Amino acid sequence: MLFKGTKNRTAQQIADEIESVGGYINAYTARETTAYYVKFLKEDKNMAIDILSDMLLNSLIPEDELERERGVVLQELYQSRDTPDDIIFEHFQKTAFGDQPLGTSILETEKIVEKMTADDLRSYLAKYYHSDNIIFGAVGNLSHDDLLDSASKYLNSFNAEKTERYNTNFKYVGGSYSDIRDIEQVHAVVGFEGLSSKDNDYYTMAIMSSILGGGMSSRLFQEIREKRGLVYSIYSFSNSYSNNGTFGIYAATTADKLKELSDVLAVELLKIKEEISEKEFNRTKAQFKAGLLISAENNSTSCEQIVNQTAILGHPISHEELLKKLENVTIDDVKRLATKVLSSKASIVTVGQCDCSNVLKSFKNNGFSC
Repeated sequence: MLFKGTKNRTAQQIADEIESVGGYINAYTARETTAYYVKFLKEDKNMAIDILSDMLLNSLIPEDELERERGVVLQELYQSRDTPDDIIFEHFQKTAFGDQPLGTSILETEKIVEKMTADDLRSYLAKYYHSDNIIFGAVGNLSHDDLLDSASKYLNSFNAEKTERYNTNFKYVGGSYSDIRDIEQVHAVVGFEGLSSKDNDYYTMAIMSSILGGGMSSRLFQEIREKRGLVYSIYSFSNSYSNNGTFGIYAATTADKLKELSDVLAVELLKIKEEISEKEFNRTKAQFKAGLLISAENNSTSCEQIVNQTAILGHPISHEELLKKLENVTIDDVKRLATKVLSSKASIVTVGQCDCSNVLKSFKNNGFSC
C-alpha cells in the first residue's frame, strides 16, 4: 500500500519518476523483516531516496486503493496455493512452529486479508515504523558520509519513540502434515530444528547443508538424482531467525517412488554424522567461499546482506571475517552439528496424491524422531 500514493505523489507519479531514469523500486516481506529498496544510477540518488522516504513517511493509504490491493493480495495467495513447490514451505513453517506467529503464513488467510482496514495499516505504521526500528543501507558508488547526509535530509522525520517488540522466543515443535491433491508429483519437505542467526555454528550449518544438497556435486543430488533417477529437483536449505531456525530437504517425485526416495534420504542424512572425506569437505568449502565472493559483486545481494547483518549483529561483517569464520569450520564441527540437528523431531510435509505416511515410516525405521 505504500506504493499507492503519498501526500506529494500519486501512485502513477512514483512509478513514472523511478522508471523515467531507468530505476527500479520494490519491496518484500520476510518472516521477521520488511524491506523497501530502490536501484538507480548514481546521479539519481537524491530523487530515488526522496521517493523512498516519501513512501515510508507520507503514504496516504487511500481506501479505494486498499480495495484494489486487497484483490491483488488474494490473487497472490491463490497463486501460491496452486503452486505445490511454493505452498509446501508455508505448510512446513506451520508444521515446524505450530500456532505461534513464526508458524503463520506471510500471505495469511482470506479472512484476515478481507477484514483488514486502512486504519489497521496506519496503526501498524505508527507502531513499528520508528527510527530505532529501521536500518538504512546502500551499496554502490557512494561514500558513507553521502549516506549519512541522505539520512539526515530525507529520513529525519521518523518518530523517535522506542518500538514495542514482540517476544521472539518461539519454540520449534515439529510434526507432520499432508496436503492431498490430484497432481502428477508428490512434493516433500523433511526438516529439523536449526540454528538462530547468532549461533556460533551458523557457518557450520551452511557447510553441512552444502555438502548434503548445495549443488550438482552434493550427496543428495548425486545419490538420488544422478545414480537413481528418482527426482528432477532436490536440495537442502537452512533458515535462521532471531532465536532459532530450521534445516530441511526438499524433493519431488512420483507417488510410486516416494518410499524409495524416503529410504535413501534417511540413510544419506545418517551418513553425514559419521562420514565426511577431506576431499569432499575442502571442495564444499571452496564452493561456498567462491559463492560468497561472487555474490559480493551483486549490489542488491550485498546491500541485503549488510542490512541483515546489522539487524542481527549490530554491524556488517567484512568478507575477510566471513572467510575466516568459514576457514575455522572443521569436519568434526560438521559431524557434531549434524548429530545435534538430526536428533530433533522431524517436520515432514507432503503435497500430492498420497499422504506422508511412507516418509514417516522410512524415517522412524531409521531411528529418527517423528
